[in-house]
Amino acid sequence: MKLYYYCSSCKKENSFNTKASNRFELQEERGNHINDRCNHCGTQVKRRVNRVHAKPDIKIISVGLLLGIISTIFLWNLGWIATLTFSIPILAFSYANQQASNFNKVMVDDK
Repeated sequence: MKLYYYCSSCKKENSFNTKASNRFELQEERGNHINDRCNHCGTQVKRRVNRVHAKPDIKIISVGLLLGIISTIFLWNLGWIATLTFSIPILAFSYANQQASNFNKVMVDDK
């Protein structure tokens, strides 16, 4: 999942990858604060875990689109083209969006 935060100096969005699926796991992995360097201005940024937000990962959506195209090629003669071609990318987007939504819903207390 890709997580984002804003730089306090230049107000631009920065991102980082993590395997944490919620803020509790992120807090265990990185502590109460995310210490990182801004990709745009180079300022050292210290953000609380609750100030980080998730967005759907484009890689999952791209894989769903690719599977939809491949299934179209193999199922062209069966007549199931529209159902599978449109449902696979929609399911992939729905899954990625649900993961990001679940991450953003829960806040953690400071330890």
